[in-house]
Amino acid sequence: MEFIKLTSNYYLEIKKDNKDIELALDITNIKLKNIKKNKIFMLKIDFNTFIKDDYKKILKHLIFIKSMLPIDKIGIEKDSKKVVGYLINYDENNQSHNDFISAIRAIFYNNRYDRYNYIYDTVCDYLDSFFYGKNLCDFKNNKCGEKRNTNSTIGCCRHFKIKLLGPLTKLVPCEHLKEDYTCGAKCISCKLFTCDYLRKKGVIFKIKDILLLDVFFNPIQKYFIKYMVFTTKEKILKRLMIF
Repeated sequence: MEFIKLTSNYYLEIKKDNKDIELALDITNIKLKNIKKNKIFMLKIDFNTFIKDDYKKILKHLIFIKSMLPIDKIGIEKDSKKVVGYLINYDENNQSHNDFISAIRAIFYNNRYDRYNYIYDTVCDYLDSFFYGKNLCDFKNNKCGEKRNTNSTIGCCRHFKIKLLGPLTKLVPCEHLKEDYTCGAKCISCKLFTCDYLRKKGVIFKIKDILLLDVFFNPIQKYFIKYMVFTTKEKILKRLMIF
């Protein structure tokens, strides 16, 4: 048997067919009355029964259902694991399938901070991997394509800062930029930002296109995720928890 770990407590079992899943409820049509009838909460996730456009609606409903259930009604013990559902017709090479499972994983965190922390790290890793090894910013001699004809060697990592005397603001390097030009803030807002140079290449990140951000955060939270640039992860998470 193959399993996918969700959290330290919960797992999904990968199956080739619908055999031996009588207690599982189809994730596209979960109802509280059926869970009460079964006396247990088990999911059937058959990727052949729904499409990517359905993901957000299904996940939103699952968030509500999960919030209404006591922990002792969730999953069954199997091979020393708490199995909460079965995956059918799952393709590990299909990014959409993996994005959906990441969202399921987020739902099964039992407190909001751990869920947000997981989502934050997962999205940051995705954004980092998108750029890794590609030199999309066309850095040459420590200058990116956007700043090629300027004296700037730090790309986007600078911002305006209020001065106590003289002009109201001045342009300064980000205080979280380390000596080796890596980021010490792990700022999701900075990672989502793309300049005009990248946008002309078609590199644009929209929150509505990133399933974890689109499903789990309200409009106010999405505003902070997008605009809290030059801010540490800890401060951003703290702000998200308020709303």
